[in-house]
Amino acid sequence: MVAIHAKDWNQAEEIRSIIGTKEGEADVLKKKLRLSLPSTFMMPFSRRDLLDLLLIQDSIANIAKDVSGLMINRKMTLPDEIFEDIIELTDVCIKTSAMALKAINELDELLETAFSTREQKVVNHIISAINDLESESDKIQHKIRAKLFPLESSLPPVDVMFYYRAVEWLGELADAAQKVGSRLEVLLAK
Repeated sequence: MVAIHAKDWNQAEEIRSIIGTKEGEADVLKKKLRLSLPSTFMMPFSRRDLLDLLLIQDSIANIAKDVSGLMINRKMTLPDEIFEDIIELTDVCIKTSAMALKAINELDELLETAFSTREQKVVNHIISAINDLESESDKIQHKIRAKLFPLESSLPPVDVMFYYRAVEWLGELADAAQKVGSRLEVLLAK
């Protein structure tokens, strides 16, 4: 977002390329896992639950790629009035996604400890942090929309539409991370 605001399209394109590469790697891993996971896999939860969790994680990578593609391909610049808030929203969404990854990384510990109470508490604490961050992202989105509304008449209408779209998609990143936490809660409850 900083590169976009500075109109440093070369740096922005490099970052978009990295995001695209990581999203492609995630797709390869998803396909590999889907094809190699036997239907008789012995785990305390179903194969379907594991695959659903994988699809939710994949959506995080897809949304990140979509946001970067939208903003860079349109060479969107951000109004100064919402720039700091967009940076704050982006940071919260990145933190939320990182917490979802941290929760996923605890899955092997859960399995190794046969879902011990201590390990479940660790995961529940992470899930709680994810929920708090997602709630914070909702508040920031609301703040951005409230600031953007009075600016609408002074900005190109198509740009305004895409600002709202970018804010929505950034929020969907945090929402997808929260869904990872929710799916893990379901797995823990089984």
